[in-house]
Amino acid sequence: MEVRRVVIDFYQRFKVAFSDEMSFIFKRFTYHWLLWILPLIIYGLISSIFSTGVLYDLPVGYVDQDKSALSQEMIRDLNAGAHADLVNYEDSLYDGEKALAKAKIYGLLYIPPHFEADVLSGKQPVPILYYNALYYSAGLYSVMDYSGLITDFNSRYRSIMAAKIGLSVPTLANATFNYDGLFNASGNSMYFQQFSAVVHLLQLFVVTMTIHILGKLPRRTRPTYPFVLGKLAPYTLWYTMLLIFEIALLVFFSQARVSGNPFAMLLVVFFYVIAAQSIGILLFSFTRSTIDAYSYIGLLVGLALTYSGVVVPELSMPPIARVISSIEPLTYALNTLFDLFLRHAGVVSLVKTCLILMIYPVIITLLVRKRLVRRLNREEVIQ
Repeated sequence: MEVRRVVIDFYQRFKVAFSDEMSFIFKRFTYHWLLWILPLIIYGLISSIFSTGVLYDLPVGYVDQDKSALSQEMIRDLNAGAHADLVNYEDSLYDGEKALAKAKIYGLLYIPPHFEADVLSGKQPVPILYYNALYYSAGLYSVMDYSGLITDFNSRYRSIMAAKIGLSVPTLANATFNYDGLFNASGNSMYFQQFSAVVHLLQLFVVTMTIHILGKLPRRTRPTYPFVLGKLAPYTLWYTMLLIFEIALLVFFSQARVSGNPFAMLLVVFFYVIAAQSIGILLFSFTRSTIDAYSYIGLLVGLALTYSGVVVPELSMPPIARVISSIEPLTYALNTLFDLFLRHAGVVSLVKTCLILMIYPVIITLLVRKRLVRRLNREEVIQ
């Protein structure tokens, strides 16, 4: 009976706060700014940056010191690819390296002397393709066709060399890959960079709005946890639908293909927003003022961008960076959402992600259960 009374009391306090917040959610210009104006403006800017999708016809220099039929075939095939537009630097490797350093070209192919002769004699010469890593996207896309080209050459000349020496080509082993935590598996900046940027930036607005709401709670109301949750609940629903709307626009305009269940995305986004709100509560509770809480948002966003797998693959991170990555809710939400975009993510994976995201509000509730009320009371005194 006591438990039932507590639940009813919790629900009534939550309902009163929720109804009160819904009555004036769009009556202040600041709320309009944080809820839809600024998020959609930034979404438009991101869309314009990545509107061309994959980078094509990037200038790539080459220095061919062999000038054989095989080297010329390699140059023609690389130039025929979608990403590279080759520029001849004759025999001057120095001029090619200088142009690469000044970003006049984004890659430089060097074919050594006697390349064809060495290939046919089985000496395995190594043509080298450099790219400017300071221009990460452009440099990486400029050399994207090269690995496939070399694989094709190896498979063809492997058979030729085996036939000349009278040996049969051994059968290649069949390998099965198990992978998790996708890092741009689509190979398309439209599918990965814009998608991850939109999901990442939502966290910024959710945390900012959470701190703003907590800092503006009315003085006349006794601050309790169900009251706080009721005040935040409308924004949980709003930001969930906002991100789903932005993802839908991305799918529509880029003609992206969603392999998984779109309704599963709604579930992941809902728990992701709750996790982001709990981080906002944590920042507010453990800072002296609202301004101090706002000042830590930049640090939060920077850590999320750096260690969530957006900039650097998780497998390429040192151990300490992987620990930080495992703390970020963006890591789990982004991986699962991108999984749903590219392949049929299973129910187990979906439930696992939602449970992990629910750990954040549970742990933070235990941390701030008493401190939050004291912090809200102090905020009233400061006001």
